[in-house]
Amino acid sequence: MRWRIGYRLRNALIIGGTVGMGLFGWQTLTADVPSRPPAVDVCSLVRPETIARLVPDASQPTTEPGGQGYVWCVYSGWVGAGAHRDEAVLWFGYHRHTRAEGKSAVRRARDDVSVWRCLPCRPRPTPVRIGDESYEYGRTYDDGRQTAQVTARIGTVTIVAELDTAYASRDAMFEAVRNLVQEVAARCHAGC
Repeated sequence: MRWRIGYRLRNALIIGGTVGMGLFGWQTLTADVPSRPPAVDVCSLVRPETIARLVPDASQPTTEPGGQGYVWCVYSGWVGAGAHRDEAVLWFGYHRHTRAEGKSAVRRARDDVSVWRCLPCRPRPTPVRIGDESYEYGRTYDDGRQTAQVTARIGTVTIVAELDTAYASRDAMFEAVRNLVQEVAARCHAGC
């Protein structure tokens, strides 16, 4: 009789321990992880030569907090001469996603790379993929200004860059922004 009580107690402890470890593991896998601030200075991810080529006479960069954990590096400057002189604005940033809202970090990064900040624009994959997936879209406004934006995902990191100006051709703008995103991705790969 005693051995039956000891046997049942041992089995109950084994089952209870297994269930407890399973619940602990489930909580660990599904718990939200708070987002961290960027690990590196966003503006340091792009060489000064690249900025000088894209935004001549660029101002000192400003860093601006953005939604969803982004920190943006923003440059503005002037391109062209005389009556054709126009302002150019370049901004870029990155965000390392973490697990939250019941979604894995990779799922959140995938969702973010497909969120378009321009509703009437149609995104398309970049001609040469950057990272795990990359998209671009552009828009021309009534005043002649154009926007070229490229968004790329590398694992759980989303990188976004945009150039706004009326001075350059659309193809040249996209090529320049793609190169900038590749530069950010190369420098961000280990440090972000």
